[in-house]
Amino acid sequence: MENKILLIGGTHGDEPIGVRALQELAKERSDFDWIIGNEPALKQNTREFEGNLNRSAPGDKNSPLYASRRAAEILKIAKNYKYVIDLHGTNQQTGIFIIITNSKPENWQLAAKLPIQNIVYWPSFSCELSGPLSEFLPCGLEIECGPKNDPKTTEELKKILKNFLNGEKKSAYRARSAFAELRRTQSALICGKRQKVFEVYGSYSGQNINLKEFKLTKIENEEFCPLLIGVYPEITCYKMKKIN
Repeated sequence: MENKILLIGGTHGDEPIGVRALQELAKERSDFDWIIGNEPALKQNTREFEGNLNRSAPGDKNSPLYASRRAAEILKIAKNYKYVIDLHGTNQQTGIFIIITNSKPENWQLAAKLPIQNIVYWPSFSCELSGPLSEFLPCGLEIECGPKNDPKTTEELKKILKNFLNGEKKSAYRARSAFAELRRTQSALICGKRQKVFEVYGSYSGQNINLKEFKLTKIENEEFCPLLIGVYPEITCYKMKKIN
C-alpha cells in the first residue's frame, strides 16, 4: 500500500460535500485514497439505504442489510491505513469541526494535526448514538461541515485537507515532527494547536430561544453550548460542555 491516508465521503447519501471535495482533490494529487461510503444512498440523495451506515458499525458481512455489510467492509479496508477521516455535512451554520467518538490517544493526535479550531468529543451515551464508523477505526475521526451546500464550505474543506496532506508529506522526510514533544498527553496536543474541545453530554428539547451553534447559553440555570440546532425532529439540539 502506497498511501497511508483514507478519506471517506458520502457515508450519508444526502451529504455529498465530502464526495465533491474528494473528486476535485483527487484531480490535483494522488497522496491519499478515498471511497464513497454509501453509494446507493448517494445516488438516491437519501440519508440512509437499508439502515444508517454511521450507526451500523462494526457491522456484519453476512447481514441482510446493506448498511451493516458495508460497515464491516469499510472497517476491513480501514485496517490498511494509518489515518481514516470520514467527511460529513449539515445544513446548519456550524462551520467545519471535528468529531471524535473514541477517546484514544491516536485519535486526539490526529485531531491535533488538522487545522480545525473546534473539536467535539461525542461518546455514545444513548442507544441512538451507537455504531458510528469512527468509533471502530484503528485511528480515525469525523469532520462535520456546515452549511453543506455552500460552495465556500467545500472550498474550506479542500483547503483543510490539502494542509493536512501537505503536513503529512513533509513529516515523512523528518526524523522527528513538530509534534514529537507534544505526544505525551492529549491535553498538550490540543493546547499546542490552540484548539477548543467540547463534549456532548445530552440533548435539549425546549424552545429555540436565540440558540447559536457553539455559543454558550443559559436556560433554567443550566449553561451549555448548543450543537446541530434543529437538525433532529425529536430534539432541539445537543448540549455540550467545554472541556479543555
